[in-house]
Parts: sequence; structure tokens; C-alpha cells
Amino acid sequence: MAVLPLLGAPNVPVARESPGALRAAWPAVILVTLDGWFDASFIFVWQIALFVALAESIPAYGGAMALASLAGAIFGLLLGRHVDAGHGRRTVAIAYAFAAGVVLLRSVSLGSPWLAVIANALGALAMPLIVPPLGAALYNMAKASPCPLRFHLATEAGWDVGCFAGCVVAAALAATGVSLSVAIVMALPAMAAVAVLLRRYFAFVGQA
Repeated sequence: MAVLPLLGAPNVPVARESPGALRAAWPAVILVTLDGWFDASFIFVWQIALFVALAESIPAYGGAMALASLAGAIFGLLLGRHVDAGHGRRTVAIAYAFAAGVVLLRSVSLGSPWLAVIANALGALAMPLIVPPLGAALYNMAKASPCPLRFHLATEAGWDVGCFAGCVVAAALAATGVSLSVAIVMALPAMAAVAVLLRRYFAFVGQA
């Protein structure tokens, strides 16, 4: 059903050549690569850790994910309007401070199923906080770039590189017997870097 609105969309022409388009996308590529590393720990490593924390129970895992999805959908509708109102820097500070707290809670929750479920639900609240300012910055940068299509191709590739690298490092740590808690905490440096870059961007465009 999500494809249906696209059927009547105009066929937007793409220039065969766009000098400097990829070079102009580099700041966004760095931002998205860091976000990919964060997602590797915050999403993929955590999903494995949650499954293990819930005694590898499919019903318990499914219930925890459904609860988190419901909470995330509700908060996503509310928080996106805050960014649209021109409070980008403030939203970034709140979002990444909250997400850092969730990461720390997740790292210590693996021995307690109920604490892990709570940490999972809070993570679903963190994502609607993070996505609006990040998405707004990236899409505004894309619209201002020489070629939005090449911009998005470059940033998608950057996300793949960051996420792949994060997953490989997490897998290597797990293979050597290191607790998954360490792989979860790996998200913190990337989060800090993304928060700094986003706050600089919103300051540049004049958002509080």
C-alpha cells in the first residue's frame, strides 16, 4: 500500500552528470556512517541481546517488540512536530541524552528479563526522538545539494559501511567471549559525534 501514492508521481529527471555532487555529500556521509555504527549496536546487537535475556522465548520476544512499536508510533507523531516548529538543537540534546541513558540501561539489563523489556520499550521512545532531527537535517541537505539522487546514494552507502563495521566488531567481540553489554555500549561514541554534528548543523541554519 505504501507504493500506491508513488504510481502517480511525476518522473523527475536526473542529470547525467553533476560535478561536485558526491563531494558536497561528504559531510552527510560522515554523519550517516556514524549513525550506521550506532544502529548496529542500538538495533541489531540489542535485538540479539534481548532475545537471549528473555530466555530465547519467541512469544516473550514478540510481545516485547510489539509493545515497543506501539510506544514508538505514538511518540513519533508527537515529537516530529517539535522539530518542525524550529527547535532542532534542543531536540538533538534531549534525544541523544535520552538515548544514551537507554544504552546504559540496556547494557546492565541483560541479567533481568523485566528490566530488558523496559529498556526495549524505552528504546522505542528514543528512536522517534532521534529520527526527526536526523531526518530533517539530511533531507534539507539533500534538497540543497547539486543532485539529491546522488546525495542519497552516497549517504545510504555510508550507512551501510558504518553499520557493517559495527556489526563486524560486535561479532568479533562476541566470538572472543566478551559480553554483549560491551557491544551495546559501543553505540555511545557514535551517538556523541552525531549529536555534535547535528547541533552544529541546526545552529548553522538558525534553529534553537
